[in-house]
Amino acid sequence: MLFLTKLAFKNLVRHRNRTIFTSIIIAMAIVIYIFFDSLIGGMTELSYETIIDYESGHLQVMAEGYWEEEDELPLDNLITVDEGLLAEVKNLSGYKASLAELSFSALLSNGIDDLPVIGKGIIPEDFLAVFNLDKQFVEGDIFRQGEYKAVLGKRLAELMDLGIGDYITLLVKDRNNSFNTIDVEIAGLLHTGNPNVNQNIVYLPLELARQALDVEGQASKIIIRLEDKGQAARVAEELELDLKNKNSRLAVYSWEDLEAFSFLGAAEMEKKVILTIILVIAAIAIINTVILAALERMEEIGMMKALGLQNREIVYTFVLESTGIGIIGGIIGIILGLATVWFLSVYGLDFEALYGIDMASFGLPVLGKIYAVWNPIAFIEVFAFGVLVSLLASILPAYWAADKDPVESIYHH
Repeated sequence: MLFLTKLAFKNLVRHRNRTIFTSIIIAMAIVIYIFFDSLIGGMTELSYETIIDYESGHLQVMAEGYWEEEDELPLDNLITVDEGLLAEVKNLSGYKASLAELSFSALLSNGIDDLPVIGKGIIPEDFLAVFNLDKQFVEGDIFRQGEYKAVLGKRLAELMDLGIGDYITLLVKDRNNSFNTIDVEIAGLLHTGNPNVNQNIVYLPLELARQALDVEGQASKIIIRLEDKGQAARVAEELELDLKNKNSRLAVYSWEDLEAFSFLGAAEMEKKVILTIILVIAAIAIINTVILAALERMEEIGMMKALGLQNREIVYTFVLESTGIGIIGGIIGIILGLATVWFLSVYGLDFEALYGIDMASFGLPVLGKIYAVWNPIAFIEVFAFGVLVSLLASILPAYWAADKDPVESIYHH
């Protein structure tokens, strides 16, 4: 057996061109897998941060009945924002900032065209403390509480042919189903990595929204920012328990519970499918290469049988040789993969700079560079996959070749 093992490894050197060619195929498959895995992982992580930083926060406190109807932006099941509730929120471990937000449906008019939008009443100071939007203003700035002004996304402004200083009208229905209008001046334009913020939302002072909707002292939810998003699930449970003990009908949801993140979780399955397709294509290429190698070496197999080697010994030699190629290709692929992920994690990939593409304008929550994330498990899995495919791919061709008559094999053309 030791002799056969040495023979297998000698064949790796003796058939140097085939070894290099097959190893490169395996290495490229591994690098492509690692590249996509790290990049999609980075895009997913950036998507999480984009939604947290610009829309959802880490925690949301709302009435139990509001959660089921949130997409309709109802004006019933609102919460009363009082000092007791705010004090409870501010005493949370890891608390950083909070914001009372009143969301409602509206029809935006520029005097010529109308467009359905989401209106959000906010307190500007709290808004900038919870969301990282202070550096996302491309024109103008945030309004002050009490001003008849609004902030909207640059994309939405372009769609409606609006700019700083222009006046807009929001047609709304108050809680009594009576129509009302809100006339405001545009104070600032935002452009973020969140397409929903860019093209669907109009922000205005909270008290102005409350008056127009006849919901004095109320809000749709309280959005909370923590020092670390990893604390969210635990803090949500603690706060909800405290509220239940006080007979409150409020519910607390962490960022992971929100619909947008459930969607991104589903996108992870799509990622797995894409990467599986890459691996299957690589496996086919490897199998094809091994089969061709076996066909080319029929004469060698015939000589081995003529020298008295049994079928299982010939198969063992082929399998060990193929596994060696898988290991070599795997090591090369891992080294190149490490270099690729390091480069992308340090320098990132900027689609806008490379191709002039604004990803956010296509509905993808990405602005600026995408940085790769390290996923050590992916390195281990894809290395094991490359070696395993190389091993399995050689078994059937080796058995097929070894089972032939040695004379026929020697004179095979």
